[in-house]
Amino acid sequence: MTGKNKLMKSNNHALGDELLPPKELNEKGEARTIGIEIEYVGLTPDESSQFLQQLYSGTVERINDCEYRLNNSTLGQFKIEVDARLLKQLAAKSEENIQNNALNIERFLKSAVSTAFKDIIPVEIATPPVAIRKLEMLNPIVEQLRQLGAKDTHASKLAAFGVHLNPETPSLSSECLLSYIQSYSLLSDWLRNDIEVDISRVASTFINDYPSKYSQLILNEDYHPDMKGLMRDYLIYNSTRNRALDMLPLFALIDEKTVNNHVNSSLVKARPTFHYRLANSSLSKPDWDFTTEWKRWLHVEKLASNDALRLKMIKDFNHLNTTQWFFTTSAWIKQADEYLKQL
Repeated sequence: MTGKNKLMKSNNHALGDELLPPKELNEKGEARTIGIEIEYVGLTPDESSQFLQQLYSGTVERINDCEYRLNNSTLGQFKIEVDARLLKQLAAKSEENIQNNALNIERFLKSAVSTAFKDIIPVEIATPPVAIRKLEMLNPIVEQLRQLGAKDTHASKLAAFGVHLNPETPSLSSECLLSYIQSYSLLSDWLRNDIEVDISRVASTFINDYPSKYSQLILNEDYHPDMKGLMRDYLIYNSTRNRALDMLPLFALIDEKTVNNHVNSSLVKARPTFHYRLANSSLSKPDWDFTTEWKRWLHVEKLASNDALRLKMIKDFNHLNTTQWFFTTSAWIKQADEYLKQL
């Protein structure tokens, strides 16, 4: 099957209504969108940009050896780059030297480092946002990566490769954002268990959960902050991108100055999306694709939209936490599973 045929097949198989979130529209009344980031090794950025062009047409733009763009595709702009700041900096400097006919020592260093870590430092594809209903238009990427021999997070003990979901928020109100933070916190253990998060990713600290003191704060039944208070409390406990549900991009969109005062990171990009980073890159699993991870995240969407059930779950969580000496993660996972049957 050719790339174009794959794309046509994907167009004809949009998500069914049962996989749509309770709130499909944003504040403007437009269809909410979702973008995906996937990390892997085994292909160069150049090779990756070429297969994306075959799938979605467009024009390949080479920025340097570590960074490519696919512009004007049928879906928008794709970004393809080596996920290592050092290599990208060396590659950019190397490109500058080439243009200036200068000694190209940076290119040599970059090549040496890239070779040494070819199975550790991943390439990342960042897709353009697509309507959530059309998420399956992105699944041919997974199929093509498999066919071309890309390796996922299970390739080695050092391969901490993930998939990030960036679903647009239905609203920028403090009430809406809190409902998602609470829902994720309540379902975090269940999600980690269902995903079977790879040990290399757990050890990397990139996908840490919220500190227990912050979870206690937001799961207080009397916690109803305005946006200023919600941001303040989040930044006090989470002045880092290394969270499985990273709220910094959303908060930077709302008040970039406040975020910059707490977080010293040029990697925080303001955008109207949640940055959900928990999922493994699981190319080696034949039945896995982006829809698999969306189905898991959909539980958070549904719980965030069900105020009554979420409050009941919060009360249950707090009761178990304060009355049982041996309140275990496994016990809460079973409890959460029962709640999810009600969604």
